[in-house]
Amino acid sequence: MTATQTEKKSFLLIDDVLLRACVEGTTEGLSMTGIVPPPVGASRLFQATRPISVIVGLVGKNNGSMTLNLSERGMIYMVGKLVGEEPKELDESCFDAISEIGNMVAGRVKDLLAGTTYEMEHISVPSMVLGANYNVYYTRGMSTVSVEFELEDIPVMHHKDRFFSTSISLLQRLG
Repeated sequence: MTATQTEKKSFLLIDDVLLRACVEGTTEGLSMTGIVPPPVGASRLFQATRPISVIVGLVGKNNGSMTLNLSERGMIYMVGKLVGEEPKELDESCFDAISEIGNMVAGRVKDLLAGTTYEMEHISVPSMVLGANYNVYYTRGMSTVSVEFELEDIPVMHHKDRFFSTSISLLQRLG
Protein backbone atom coordinates (compact mmCIF):
# COMPACT_ATOMS: atom_id res chain seq x y z
CA MET A 1 0.00 0.00 0.00
CA THR A 2 1.37 3.43 -0.91
CA ALA A 3 1.37 6.47 1.37
CA THR A 4 -1.40 8.02 -0.73
CA GLN A 5 -3.63 4.98 -0.31
CA THR A 6 -3.00 4.96 3.44
CA GLU A 7 -3.92 8.64 3.78
CA LYS A 8 -7.29 8.15 2.07
CA LYS A 9 -8.35 5.12 4.09
CA SER A 10 -9.99 5.58 7.48
CA PHE A 11 -9.59 2.93 10.14
CA LEU A 12 -13.28 3.39 10.94
CA LEU A 13 -14.36 2.98 7.30
CA ILE A 14 -16.30 6.24 7.43
CA ASP A 15 -17.12 7.79 4.07
CA ASP A 16 -14.87 10.85 3.80
CA VAL A 17 -17.28 12.78 1.54
CA LEU A 18 -20.19 12.37 3.96
CA LEU A 19 -17.96 13.02 6.98
CA ARG A 20 -16.76 16.32 5.51
CA ALA A 21 -20.34 17.32 4.57
CA CYS A 22 -21.56 16.43 8.06
CA VAL A 23 -18.87 18.39 9.91
CA GLU A 24 -18.74 21.42 7.60
CA GLY A 25 -22.51 21.43 7.00
CA THR A 26 -23.14 21.57 10.74
CA THR A 27 -20.54 24.22 11.57
CA GLU A 28 -21.39 26.38 8.55
CA GLY A 29 -25.14 25.85 8.98
CA LEU A 30 -24.91 27.02 12.60
CA SER A 31 -22.77 30.06 11.70
CA MET A 32 -25.85 32.33 11.64
CA THR A 33 -26.38 31.51 15.32
CA GLY A 34 -22.78 32.27 16.30
CA ILE A 35 -22.37 28.70 17.59
CA VAL A 36 -19.09 27.01 16.59
CA PRO A 37 -19.34 23.48 18.01
CA PRO A 38 -16.22 21.34 17.75
CA PRO A 39 -16.73 17.81 16.41
CA VAL A 40 -15.73 15.28 19.07
CA GLY A 41 -16.47 11.90 17.49
CA ALA A 42 -17.82 10.13 14.42
CA SER A 43 -19.53 6.85 13.62
CA ARG A 44 -21.16 4.96 10.77
CA LEU A 45 -24.17 4.34 13.02
CA PHE A 46 -27.08 6.62 13.87
CA GLN A 47 -28.45 6.39 17.41
CA ALA A 48 -31.27 8.63 18.64
CA THR A 49 -30.16 8.82 22.27
CA ARG A 50 -31.51 12.32 22.94
CA PRO A 51 -35.18 13.32 23.12
CA ILE A 52 -35.35 15.80 20.22
CA SER A 53 -34.69 15.00 16.57
CA VAL A 54 -35.08 17.29 13.58
CA ILE A 55 -35.21 15.26 10.37
CA VAL A 56 -34.85 16.81 6.91
CA GLY A 57 -35.23 14.70 3.77
CA LEU A 58 -32.50 14.85 1.14
CA VAL A 59 -33.99 14.19 -2.31
CA GLY A 60 -32.74 13.85 -5.88
CA LYS A 61 -30.39 11.44 -7.62
CA ASN A 62 -29.63 10.25 -4.10
CA ASN A 63 -32.23 10.02 -1.36
CA GLY A 64 -31.99 9.93 2.39
CA SER A 65 -32.09 12.24 5.38
CA MET A 66 -30.15 14.52 7.68
CA THR A 67 -30.95 14.34 11.39
CA LEU A 68 -30.03 16.62 14.29
CA ASN A 69 -30.42 14.78 17.60
CA LEU A 70 -30.16 16.87 20.76
CA SER A 71 -31.31 17.35 24.33
CA GLU A 72 -33.98 19.81 25.45
CA ARG A 73 -31.31 22.04 27.02
CA GLY A 74 -29.29 21.85 23.79
CA MET A 75 -32.36 22.90 21.80
CA ILE A 76 -33.08 25.83 24.13
CA TYR A 77 -29.45 26.94 23.84
CA MET A 78 -29.44 26.78 20.02
CA VAL A 79 -32.81 28.50 19.69
CA GLY A 80 -31.66 31.23 22.09
CA LYS A 81 -28.59 31.85 19.94
CA LEU A 82 -30.72 32.01 16.78
CA VAL A 83 -33.40 34.38 18.07
CA GLY A 84 -31.29 36.33 20.58
CA GLU A 85 -33.05 35.14 23.74
CA GLU A 86 -33.52 31.72 25.30
CA PRO A 87 -37.15 30.58 25.28
CA LYS A 88 -38.85 30.34 28.67
CA GLU A 89 -40.91 27.32 27.64
CA LEU A 90 -41.08 24.78 24.87
CA ASP A 91 -43.74 25.96 22.48
CA GLU A 92 -44.51 26.10 18.77
CA SER A 93 -42.10 28.98 18.14
CA CYS A 94 -39.28 27.04 19.83
CA PHE A 95 -40.00 23.97 17.68
CA ASP A 96 -40.19 26.17 14.56
CA ALA A 97 -36.81 27.72 15.39
CA ILE A 98 -35.01 24.40 15.95
CA SER A 99 -36.60 23.10 12.74
CA GLU A 100 -35.21 26.15 10.93
CA ILE A 101 -31.76 25.36 12.36
CA GLY A 102 -32.13 21.82 10.99
CA ASN A 103 -33.08 23.33 7.64
CA MET A 104 -29.99 25.58 7.65
CA VAL A 105 -27.70 22.62 8.36
CA ALA A 106 -29.40 20.42 5.72
CA GLY A 107 -29.14 23.25 3.17
CA ARG A 108 -25.40 23.49 3.75
CA VAL A 109 -25.06 19.69 3.54
CA LYS A 110 -26.89 19.77 0.20
CA ASP A 111 -24.56 22.49 -1.11
CA LEU A 112 -21.43 20.68 0.10
CA LEU A 113 -22.47 17.44 -1.62
CA ALA A 114 -22.99 19.17 -5.00
CA GLY A 115 -20.61 17.71 -7.57
CA THR A 116 -20.04 14.52 -5.56
CA THR A 117 -21.52 11.07 -6.05
CA TYR A 118 -24.00 11.98 -3.28
CA GLU A 119 -25.41 15.06 -5.02
CA MET A 120 -29.08 15.84 -4.45
CA GLU A 121 -31.47 18.47 -5.78
CA HIS A 122 -33.84 19.25 -2.90
CA ILE A 123 -34.35 19.19 0.84
CA SER A 124 -37.73 18.57 2.44
CA VAL A 125 -39.66 20.48 5.05
CA PRO A 126 -38.21 19.55 8.48
CA SER A 127 -40.03 17.09 10.74
CA MET A 128 -39.54 16.62 14.47
CA VAL A 129 -39.53 13.49 16.56
CA LEU A 130 -39.92 13.94 20.31
CA GLY A 131 -38.68 11.03 22.39
CA ALA A 132 -35.33 9.29 22.79
CA ASN A 133 -34.00 5.86 21.98
CA TYR A 134 -35.97 5.13 18.84
CA ASN A 135 -34.48 2.98 16.10
CA VAL A 136 -34.29 3.82 12.41
CA TYR A 137 -33.89 0.94 10.01
CA TYR A 138 -32.40 1.75 6.63
CA THR A 139 -32.47 -0.26 3.45
CA ARG A 140 -29.35 -2.09 2.37
CA GLY A 141 -26.94 0.19 0.55
CA MET A 142 -27.42 3.25 2.74
CA SER A 143 -24.27 5.15 3.66
CA THR A 144 -24.50 6.74 7.12
CA VAL A 145 -22.20 9.11 8.96
CA SER A 146 -23.01 10.48 12.41
CA VAL A 147 -20.86 13.15 14.05
CA GLU A 148 -21.02 14.20 17.71
CA PHE A 149 -20.51 17.90 18.47
CA GLU A 150 -20.04 19.71 21.78
CA LEU A 151 -21.85 22.87 22.89
CA GLU A 152 -19.05 24.19 25.08
CA ASP A 153 -21.09 27.07 26.56
CA ILE A 154 -23.47 24.70 28.36
CA PRO A 155 -22.19 24.25 31.94
CA VAL A 156 -20.24 21.07 32.68
CA MET A 157 -22.75 20.12 35.38
CA HIS A 158 -25.12 19.45 32.47
CA HIS A 159 -22.48 17.44 30.60
CA LYS A 160 -24.96 15.12 28.88
CA ASP A 161 -26.72 18.14 27.40
CA ARG A 162 -23.48 19.56 25.98
CA PHE A 163 -23.49 17.10 23.08
CA PHE A 164 -25.62 16.73 19.97
CA SER A 165 -25.24 14.78 16.76
CA THR A 166 -25.72 15.41 13.09
CA SER A 167 -26.28 12.33 10.95
CA ILE A 168 -26.48 11.93 7.20
CA SER A 169 -27.90 8.76 5.66
CA LEU A 170 -28.02 8.49 1.87
CA LEU A 171 -28.81 5.74 -0.59
CA GLN A 172 -26.34 6.25 -3.39
CA ARG A 173 -27.74 5.44 -6.81
CA LEU A 174 -25.52 3.59 -9.20
CA GLY A 175 -25.15 4.73 -12.80
